[in-house]
Amino acid sequence: MEDIVLEKASYCLNCKIKPCSVKGCPLNNDIPSFIKAIKEQEYNKAYEILCKTTVLPGVCGRICPHMKQCQGSCVRGIKGKPVSIGDLEAFVFDKAIEEKLTLKDCMPQNENEDLKDKKVAVIGGGPAGLTCAAFLAKEGIQVTIFEKYDYLGGILVHGIPDFRLDKKIVENTVKQILNLGIKVEYGQNLGQNLKLEEIEKDYDAIFLSIGANKSAKMGVKGEDLNGVFGGNELLEFNSHPDYKGKVVSVIGGGNVAMDCSRTIKRLRSKRGKYYI
Repeated sequence: MEDIVLEKASYCLNCKIKPCSVKGCPLNNDIPSFIKAIKEQEYNKAYEILCKTTVLPGVCGRICPHMKQCQGSCVRGIKGKPVSIGDLEAFVFDKAIEEKLTLKDCMPQNENEDLKDKKVAVIGGGPAGLTCAAFLAKEGIQVTIFEKYDYLGGILVHGIPDFRLDKKIVENTVKQILNLGIKVEYGQNLGQNLKLEEIEKDYDAIFLSIGANKSAKMGVKGEDLNGVFGGNELLEFNSHPDYKGKVVSVIGGGNVAMDCSRTIKRLRSKRGKYYI
């Protein structure tokens, strides 16, 4: 495994202009630098470099649309295959877990006297909320995540099927983030047992990261009939009908459509039609 990783890392040209980072990565991860550390077999250093800009390398390395982002901007991809950046990022996270290297070790808190007594409430414990909480905690801010479910991870848990993202990866990621000293209040549903006006009394700021799991309507006749489901809701609540012997049509061709299609296929649909 390690030999394959080193071969993939050696394929990188370590471009000085870093198009994969500057143009391709929404987080501006220093991709050439962390790959260079892999080449030198300094895996802990590679993880430290990634931790400067991301707290989800184990997740992003597996599910990010790499060909639209970092790998799509890779110079190697102009005349051949791009560098396998996603695989390398995932490897670095897995290696850190194996070596018991923590996010706290690689993301030390800043001693900021102006922020140490500040308190921030993060509403929603999905990828956005977890990332926000981690970087706030790095600055010494006291952070509490308010989550409606009894688990953290949001769409990473209930929106992405296990065959795309092992939930053990999400669990390890969440543990790393909470280890920064972040508190969590579970079973807190905004607008029901959680009120913004109450939170405002105890916190200096509030970050809303409630997700966008409600499927958009197309405004076409028949979309409210029985047997018509929104993709996001289908994945989140996992309330599938009996597909056996049924013909299933999936409208759309994005990531959610593909996740639904592959999930339904595993639940023994007779066959599928895809309208894109």
